[in-house]
Amino acid sequence: MSLSEPFTLTKLPRVSGVKERCTITKNSDADTLNVGISGASISKYILKPSPKLAWSHSLPPSSVVTALDENNEVYYAGVFNKTKKSHSVLVVEKLENDSKVLQEIELESKIIDLKYSVDRLYVVTENSIISFQDNKDKLTKYWENKGLYTAIYSNFINDEVILTVEFNAKKNNINYRLISIEGNEVNSKILESKTKFSNLRFTYSNGTLYQQHENIITLLRLPHFIETKSVDLDELSIPFKGKNITLASPAIDRLIITSDQDVYFINTNFNIVLNHITSPKSKVEILFTTQAQPKSYHNSLFGVLLKDNDLSGISITLDSNTLRDSLGKRSSTKSEKSAQASYKVVPSILDIKDEEIDISSITKSKNFDDALLTFLGAENDYYTEKDKVVSSSFINAIVSHIFEFRSDKLPERALTYLLTHPLLPTIDGLLDLLRSKPRLLRQAIVTANVSIKELNKELNITENDEIFKDIITRLLEFPKDKLNFKDLESNHIVERILSLDFGYGLISLLIDSSGIFTWSDELIVKLQDVLSRKIDALDSASNLVAVVDQIELKHFKTVKKVPAYSIEQLSI
Repeated sequence: MSLSEPFTLTKLPRVSGVKERCTITKNSDADTLNVGISGASISKYILKPSPKLAWSHSLPPSSVVTALDENNEVYYAGVFNKTKKSHSVLVVEKLENDSKVLQEIELESKIIDLKYSVDRLYVVTENSIISFQDNKDKLTKYWENKGLYTAIYSNFINDEVILTVEFNAKKNNINYRLISIEGNEVNSKILESKTKFSNLRFTYSNGTLYQQHENIITLLRLPHFIETKSVDLDELSIPFKGKNITLASPAIDRLIITSDQDVYFINTNFNIVLNHITSPKSKVEILFTTQAQPKSYHNSLFGVLLKDNDLSGISITLDSNTLRDSLGKRSSTKSEKSAQASYKVVPSILDIKDEEIDISSITKSKNFDDALLTFLGAENDYYTEKDKVVSSSFINAIVSHIFEFRSDKLPERALTYLLTHPLLPTIDGLLDLLRSKPRLLRQAIVTANVSIKELNKELNITENDEIFKDIITRLLEFPKDKLNFKDLESNHIVERILSLDFGYGLISLLIDSSGIFTWSDELIVKLQDVLSRKIDALDSASNLVAVVDQIELKHFKTVKKVPAYSIEQLSI
C-alpha cells in the first residue's frame, strides 16, 4: 500500500493555452505506453528495460488531443484544431517505419472519449454518443444517441456498456447514463441539487463511480447510481481550495488523488490515507493507472503522472484491503488520550457509541481464556469479522498483561485468538517469546505482524520442518524490494530447501540478492542436479501431453458425436 517516487518517462514539448496536455489509451500498461501529445504527436513508447520512443505520428501545433484509443496498431484520436475551431476523429495506421492517415471524420462538438471494439468505433462527444461501423476502407455512422445535457465525463465499462455523466450548469442538474453498444439507454438518473456544482471530477473502477466536488468525494454504485458513501477530504487533511484536483482508482476501495504538488493514496473503505508523496518543484496530475484484478491481492500496479513538461511513471503497491493492513495509517489532528485503567470498546467501526469497561474483570478471572473470548463474543479460537469490535488500546492492554504476568504459563486459546486479530500490536521478539509453544509459534509466523529480521532469525535456527516451510511461505508474501537476506545463512537454508523439496522461490530471491559466490561447490552441484531432474520431468510431462492430445484428436475424428437429446416420433 505505497506509491514510489515518480520517475521520468519522457519530456513533453512546451504548449501554451492547452488544458489537455496529453491523453493515454486505456490499454497501455507497464511495458507499453500509447500517448497523444497535444501540439506534437501520437506516440508509442516502450518502457522496459528503459523508456524509449518506438513510433510517432506528428500532429500540427494547433492540434489538441482530447481522447485516444488503439487497436491492432491503428490509432483513433479525438482532436480539436485551435485554428479552425473544429473537432474530428483522426484515424492513423502505424507502419513499420512510418504512419498513414486512413481517415478524418469531422464532428460537431468536443470528443470526450472513444473506443474501438469489434468492428465498431464508439465516440462520446459533448452532445451525443456516436457509433461508427468499420467497413475496412472507412468508418461510416451507424447510430447516434443524443444527450440531454453536456457530457463532461465518460468511461467504457466493458465491451457492452458506456457510462456518461452530463451536466446542465443553468439548472445545476447532473444526468448519469448507461448506454448499451446498440445505442439503447440501459439506465439513467438525474440529480437535482441546491448545492452549486463547479469543477466536478470523476473516475470509475469496479462498479463504482467516484465524484469529487469541493471537499466531498461521493461514491455511486452502478447500475442504479446509488450513493453508498462519501469521503470528506478535510478529515483526511487533503487541501482542495484553489487546488487542481485529479482522480484515479486503480482498485476496489482505493483512490489516488492529486492536489497540486501532492499525491495521496487513500482507502475509501476505512477513510484513511495509505501513502502521501510530494513533488515540490512541479504540479502533478494523475493521467492513468493499470487496474487490479478484483480478487487479487498484493498487486504491483503502474501509473502515469503529468508533471509540468514531463510524463512520469509511478509504481503502486496494493494491500489486501483489510483492517489489518490499514492499521495506524489514519491521519489525525487530535491528540489521543493516554491509556488509562478503563478502555473503550467500540461496538461498530463507525464509532457510533463508546462503552467503557473495567479490564480487570478479565485479567483477574480464574479462567482467563474463557473470560476474554466470551467478552469478545468469539465463537472460535480465532478472529472473525462477526466478533465484537474493540479499540487498539484494549488489545494492547490485554497483550501487555499476558506477557508481563502470564509469561510462565501462556494462555494458548487467548493467544491464538489475539495472534489472528487485526489490532494485534507489533511485539519485539515475539517469536522468541513463543518458541516453547510450537502451535503458537506457527500461528504467529502465519498471521502476526512479524518483521523480516525475526523471520530470518527463526529460519536459521528452527529444526521443525513445518515451521521452516511456514516461514518461507510468509517471506515469499513480502514485496521483493522489502526483503533483506544479509542475516540469512544461505548455505544452510538452500541445503534444507533441497532436502525438503520445498521453497525454491526463496532460492531464486537469494540468488538475486547476493548471488552464489558464497555457496560451496558441493551445494551448487546439488542444485544443478535438482534443476536437471525438474527440467527432465517437465520435458517428459510435455511429451506426454502431446501424445494425449494426438490420441484425443484421432479419437474425436473417428467417433460420431452423440447428441445431448433426440426427438423421435412415436406411433400409437
